[in-house]
Amino acid sequence: MDIMINHPIKIFMETIEIDDHLPSLKFNIKFFIDKYGFNASLEGNFWIECIVFDSFIKNLQSSKLAILHDLDQNMKLEINTAQQKMYWFCVKDDLNGNLVRFESTEQISLDEQKEVLNQFQAYPQWW
Repeated sequence: MDIMINHPIKIFMETIEIDDHLPSLKFNIKFFIDKYGFNASLEGNFWIECIVFDSFIKNLQSSKLAILHDLDQNMKLEINTAQQKMYWFCVKDDLNGNLVRFESTEQISLDEQKEVLNQFQAYPQWW
């Protein structure tokens, strides 16, 4: 895995494609939740612009609201360092108007925020 977050939930991000024309990365992203007697997993492929990836890292470093989202706004990972909250969602619809949406809000400690930052900073950047 290219990026692996273990707390407060498990998120794995694996690069599967790169676009030089619009500097962006296609990730296979997996979310795993096992809490409160409930478990769920979600997996999907999402294109993320490199500028959004960089902004996410910069805002985490500056203790600002950090938002990572895909090009179609179907996936978002948000870390609010001031409130020590992590929010994420994934949504997918089909041609018939059916909709699936997963989302969660989690407490995220300072140590967990640092680990998320370390994982993203360690990602090899080609842009």
